[in-house]
Amino acid sequence: MEEIKNKLRQIADENMISEIRFIDAGPLEPKELFHGRQPKDLMPHAKSLIICSVYIGGFHLPEGNTDDYGRMSRLTLSGFYWNVVEPLKPIRDYLISQGYQALIYDGILEDHCIPLKPAAVKAGLGWQGKSTLLVNQKYGTFQALGGIITDAELAESYPSAENLCGNCRACIDSCPGKALEQQGLNRSRCLSNLLEEDDMPETIHEIPDNYFFECDICQEACPWNRKHLSEPLKTKISDTFTSQKELLELFRFDSLLSMDEKTYEAKILPLLTGMKLPYKLFQRNVRLAYRHRHK
Repeated sequence: MEEIKNKLRQIADENMISEIRFIDAGPLEPKELFHGRQPKDLMPHAKSLIICSVYIGGFHLPEGNTDDYGRMSRLTLSGFYWNVVEPLKPIRDYLISQGYQALIYDGILEDHCIPLKPAAVKAGLGWQGKSTLLVNQKYGTFQALGGIITDAELAESYPSAENLCGNCRACIDSCPGKALEQQGLNRSRCLSNLLEEDDMPETIHEIPDNYFFECDICQEACPWNRKHLSEPLKTKISDTFTSQKELLELFRFDSLLSMDEKTYEAKILPLLTGMKLPYKLFQRNVRLAYRHRHK
């Protein structure tokens, strides 16, 4: 199987995947939390999970005067909101060509909802931080995750990453909605979630840091991301982010505030890979983000 794994590593590299790991298809912990979402719930004869990550720290806007621009999260800008599904297709297709079953799984899609972070932790790709995000010494929290369930015998063992958050509370204290609790993430308070909701609490009169879709605030506060904010790693996928100048013009507040629905659907909505933020919520979010910087 080593020959097959080497081929899969080659395919991953050709498709700009930063990391590829192979773990067994046993239950992911905690078992009781993921009942019905385990690998063998989706593929009863599964033997392995292939875990992949793409570094997205190089996807950021703007580079000019930040007061003048609206912002999205790096995950949205990277185009990998659906957890690197597209780059996984050649890996899946190769396994099928070799006579194996292979099923791409995703942490959002209802039918393929294997929990990605516990799988990545098992694969040694980091630890789950107080932000509930995967943290890695090399990549910080800037990894988009995806994977494949297969009946091929590929599993390897990886050392567990030590949780190095210590007593740090930077992510918790930075969250504008106080969504990070001892039990985990309270989605009803998370700004990323609220930006997609019709009934945003009346207490929110403005949105910090210019975000009008998704939010990186807790990630930008994380000490493990400090180097990525000042000088992101150079990777093949970040080198493809060539539309930055066009986006800078598009994301200017004067452009966003005056944008009509037709332009929004043509220019902004395609960036929200898989998400359908209504135009009226886009307008509301932009106004609230603008209000914070220009109050």
